[in-house]
Amino acid sequence: MNKAVTLKVIFVLIFLALLSVGTLYKEVLVLPFFIAIVVFSFFFTLKQLAEMTWIILVVASFFGSILSIPGYESLFLYRILLPVQVLLLLLTWKDWSWLNRRVRTLLLLLIGWLIAAAITLIWAKYPVAGFRNLYYIIEAIYLIGTGIYYLDSKKKLERLALLLCGVIIINISIAMYEITTGLHLKKSALNGAIGNVQFLPSGTFFNPNDLASFLVIFLPFVLVYMQSETVFGKIMKISLSVMSVYIIIATQSRIALVLIVGILFLLLVKKSWKWGVLIVLSIPLIIQLPAMQQITEQVNQTYTQKDTSTDLRLEITNYTWQTIQDTHFIGLGPGNVQMALAQYFPADEQNGEGGVSVHNFLLEVLANYGLLSALFLFLFLYFVWQFSFRLWYENKGKESWYALPLLISIAFPFISFASSTTLEKSYVWISFGIILAILNHYFKRTELENEKNNTFNK
Repeated sequence: MNKAVTLKVIFVLIFLALLSVGTLYKEVLVLPFFIAIVVFSFFFTLKQLAEMTWIILVVASFFGSILSIPGYESLFLYRILLPVQVLLLLLTWKDWSWLNRRVRTLLLLLIGWLIAAAITLIWAKYPVAGFRNLYYIIEAIYLIGTGIYYLDSKKKLERLALLLCGVIIINISIAMYEITTGLHLKKSALNGAIGNVQFLPSGTFFNPNDLASFLVIFLPFVLVYMQSETVFGKIMKISLSVMSVYIIIATQSRIALVLIVGILFLLLVKKSWKWGVLIVLSIPLIIQLPAMQQITEQVNQTYTQKDTSTDLRLEITNYTWQTIQDTHFIGLGPGNVQMALAQYFPADEQNGEGGVSVHNFLLEVLANYGLLSALFLFLFLYFVWQFSFRLWYENKGKESWYALPLLISIAFPFISFASSTTLEKSYVWISFGIILAILNHYFKRTELENEKNNTFNK
C-alpha cells in the first residue's frame, strides 16, 4: 500500500472516530467536516472541491438549523460551509472573463445597493441590527455572484435541478406528514400552534409562506431543467406539480397559489397548447369530483377567511410608509425600520429580535436604506426583468428554459409580499443566481457567435 492510499485511510478512520466521539461530546462534531474536506482534497482538484462545496452549500441552505450540531442550533451546516466556500473561491479565483458585461453591470448595481445601505448606518439608532442586516446583503450578493460563477453551463444547471428535485420531494413528504399529524420539525414556527393552524405545512422552512415561496421558485426550475425523456421522468414531473399545488393550497398562501397555477399553465402551454386547452376545459369537471370537495373548500377559506392577516399587513404598510415620509426618504438605517415599527404593535406581533416584519421587501428597502440605496436595487430588478424579457422574446419559439428567468423575475415582487423577511431567505438569492447564470451563459454564447460571424464576413 503506497503512502497516498495509507494517508487517505488514516483520514477516513479519524473522520469516523471523531464522528463517534461527537455523539458524546457535541463540540467535537465540527471537526469531521474539516477532516472530510482534507480527504476530498486528495480525490479532487481545488477547483472541483470549491464547486462541490458550493453545491452542498446551496442544498444545505434549504434545511437551515435542521442540519445543525445537536445542542448548537445556530451552528448548522450552511453556516459552517459558507466561510469554507469563500476561502476555496479565493484560492481558485482567476479573472473576470467568465462574466458578461451586462451581468457585470447588474452585480455593480448590487454593490451600489450595499454601499448606499452601509452609509445609513451612520445615523442608525440600532447599530447591532444594522450590522446584522448588512451581513445579509453581503451574503445575498455572494450567493448571486457565485451562482453565476459556478453554474456556467446547461449541464451544471441540470445537475442542480436533480438535487433540488430531491429537496422538493423531502419537503413534500414532510409537509404531508404535517398535514396529517399536526406535528412539525423543531425549527418550524408552527410548533405549539393549536386549531386549524396546527395542520398547516412548513416543511424544512420556518413558516408556511416560506415553503410556498420555495415551491413557486424552484419547481419551475426543476420541471424545465430535469431530464424527463423516460416515462418515469414524465410521471415524476406530473406528480411533483400536482403535489406542489396541493401543498401550496394547504399553506393558505394566496399569492403563491396564484403564481404557481399561472406559471405551471404557461409552461404547459409552452410545451403543448393543446394540453393547455384540455386542462382548462377539464377544470369544471375536475372540481365536481368528490375528492376535490375538500380542496375546493380549502381554496375558498384561503381567499375569504384571512381578513385579519390582510388588515394587519395593511396597517404595517401604512406605518412603514409614514416612517419613510418622516425620515424624508433617507432611511432609518439597515434593519432599523423593523425596530421602529415595534412601538406600534403588541409583543405577540413582534419577532425574536423585538422587531416587526414589514412583509413588503421593496418598501422595507426604501424605509431602511433610503431612496439612493433603493434606486440601485430597483434598477437591478428592472434590468433583470428587461434582460429576461429579451431572452424570452428573442427565443419564444424555442425551449421552455428561455422563459424561466422572466417567470421567476416577475414572481419575485409578489413573493416578497408573502415572505416576512425576504432579505434573510437564502433561497431567494440563490434563485437570482440561477437567473443571472442563465442570462450570462446566453449573452456570452451570443457574443461568441457574433464574433465568429464577423470574422467569417471579413
